[in-house]
Amino acid sequence: MFMSKQWKSALAAGVILASATGAAMAEDQETGFYVGGNAFYNEVFDADGTATTTTAGGFAAIPLIGDVLNGLLGGSASSSANLETSYDNDISYGFSVGYKFASPVRIEFEYRQGENDVDKISSGGVSTTSDSSLEVTSMMGNVWYDFAAGERLRPYIGFGLGMANLDMGDADDDVTIGQLGAGITYFLTPRLALDAGYRYSVAEDATFKSATIEQENEYSAQSVQVGLRYNFFEAQYGVKDSDGDGVSDETDECPGTPRGVQVDSVGCPLDGDNDGVADYLDQCPNTPAGAKVNASGCPLDGDNDGVADADDACPDTPAGQAVMSNGCAKDQAVILRGVNFELNSAQLTMNAETILNGVAETLVSSPGFDVELQGHTDSTGSDSYNMNLSQNRAKSVKSYLVSSGVEANRLTARGYGEEQPIASNDTKDGRAQNRRVELKVIGDGSSDSVEPMMYDEPMVEEPAVEEPMMDEPMVEEEPMVEDEPMMEEAPAEAEPSVEDEYEYDPSAETDY
Repeated sequence: MFMSKQWKSALAAGVILASATGAAMAEDQETGFYVGGNAFYNEVFDADGTATTTTAGGFAAIPLIGDVLNGLLGGSASSSANLETSYDNDISYGFSVGYKFASPVRIEFEYRQGENDVDKISSGGVSTTSDSSLEVTSMMGNVWYDFAAGERLRPYIGFGLGMANLDMGDADDDVTIGQLGAGITYFLTPRLALDAGYRYSVAEDATFKSATIEQENEYSAQSVQVGLRYNFFEAQYGVKDSDGDGVSDETDECPGTPRGVQVDSVGCPLDGDNDGVADYLDQCPNTPAGAKVNASGCPLDGDNDGVADADDACPDTPAGQAVMSNGCAKDQAVILRGVNFELNSAQLTMNAETILNGVAETLVSSPGFDVELQGHTDSTGSDSYNMNLSQNRAKSVKSYLVSSGVEANRLTARGYGEEQPIASNDTKDGRAQNRRVELKVIGDGSSDSVEPMMYDEPMVEEPAVEEPMMDEPMVEEEPMVEDEPMMEEAPAEAEPSVEDEYEYDPSAETDY
């Protein structure tokens, strides 16, 4: 009877509902299970019904009032009478198991049992007392919504639905029952709370059958309850946390954080790559340090060539052109700043080799591109001397790149001497800018000159090291003369020193 299939199903559903909520756990310090015990002062205020005889003299089976009903309606079979039953108020008891989500919502499985003695039974203006009682046992799943999160005193409202067994003497019935409720929770400690509230319960009509009578009764009740609740988590109260991120409003530097987002000690969303875009919004979570990013956390790419601006040596590539891994397309050139040589020599400095290692990596990772290595000088010295020197230096760069894994047939070395200045040769700074090596993407072999993109390489501290000369042959038509005297109009007798010859911005941080 009591543990019918309906009850077993309701009990199983309640247990599953309470336990399955663990899968919904969120990052919140007030998230977890709790248990509680309650006492209810219960009033049954609507238990009217109808009694119908199933055999002759059937009402006689109803204690005290049976003879009265038989006298009023007769004792024949199928005689019926309306009954008004009042009950004494009484105390019932219950316990609950619940789960609090990161939101203000709690769900709860509640078991409750109580008994109310019959005070009076009336029918047709005739009343009598009875020593019978109505025993109600219920199991319900409740949903509660808490207000004033973060406070010690928290009002709540909610509802419940489940099954109830109504037992009256020798007959009982299982019915569906629901309730509405409201109450107040007061936290005595972070784990222990006092719970006081009101419940209004309504059940479907119950049918009680015996050998001689069938009785159908309504059931409505209200109760006030008080109890204790123990949390398996620590409640946070006394400190307001409007966004529920676990950081009080007083110290929260990001008070509008969406619920469930992981935050740091000051309440701001985590930003693993420090690009200014929170991880939960960052579509490129591993952006290199210092790179400028868009609202989605991805590096800016002004020319939309697929190479981030921070890595783009040619940031103004025309739309639709194929580019190397450094962002440069055909007919674009970059100045290889820091690719310097020993005085009056084609021998690379150690700093130059470090930079060229990065150039080699770019070329190896961009196999579909051919490049021209262009050597340039200032106007100090004779035309022929400068032409030979620039040619040999371009060939020295080519030799180093080939030794670093770049196919020789992709590289063309060409010296331009002093023919293509990019600054005035009348100033020290201008001459320093004109002494340079450029890398130009030629693709199909075109060598049309274009204004190079300026490309700053970081300075590497360079010890004074004597590097051996590269074995690359000099230009046949005019052998290199290292000690060729300078032209009379030149103010210096020798090629400028390495320090004077290659001045560039040491603060630049772009890697090739």
